[in-house]
Amino acid sequence: MNHVPAAPGAVHPLHDASAAVGPPPTQRSPQATSATLLRAATVLLADPRPATRVPLSVGLRGSGIGSVLEAASVAEVDEVTALGLVGDVALVSVEFGPVADRLIRDLRRTGWTRVLATTPTADPRPVIGAFRAGACGLLRGPPGTAAAYTGPIPVHHLTVREIAVIRLVADGRNNSWIGDELNLSALTVKSHLARIGRKLGTGDRAHTVAVAMRAGLIR
Repeated sequence: MNHVPAAPGAVHPLHDASAAVGPPPTQRSPQATSATLLRAATVLLADPRPATRVPLSVGLRGSGIGSVLEAASVAEVDEVTALGLVGDVALVSVEFGPVADRLIRDLRRTGWTRVLATTPTADPRPVIGAFRAGACGLLRGPPGTAAAYTGPIPVHHLTVREIAVIRLVADGRNNSWIGDELNLSALTVKSHLARIGRKLGTGDRAHTVAVAMRAGLIR
């Protein structure tokens, strides 16, 4: 192939002109990049057993994950899909029983591309069902791990609905507006806020939002 000289001032199609002008781009360390990604990540923990859900939640929060949603019942997982909440990774326990397969399918359909099945046992039957439902991986702890945890449930645990409420409070919305947005009565919203306040040990809206932000429950 003959080489055709470029016209004066022309830029070769394989040459990035910006690379030849100005200082070189700032290089970020892998550690800084990883920390930024973790702070921006959202993980859903769907597990009916506090003995397995709580230690994993504490570990994820301690590792720097920006937002950890906990769903302790089928209804709370359904609420995640109904609200259209989508994050980076969903962990769904096979301890929900046969309905776990349906939960996995619903989360995948909503937009969760990374859904992992979690199990404390080596029984392959529910795991096979989870993979058929769309799970893309498995997280398994050794038998007996679940029973080993006896610590208290962290007071900062909020349900999916409570997190939705406090996020709207953080946006400056009043109870009536929040109720209309979430199809709740203003009285129900008030009850949610009272329950959130008891869990976080706060007394007013501003304090509740501040504590929720510091705890990484909302951003």
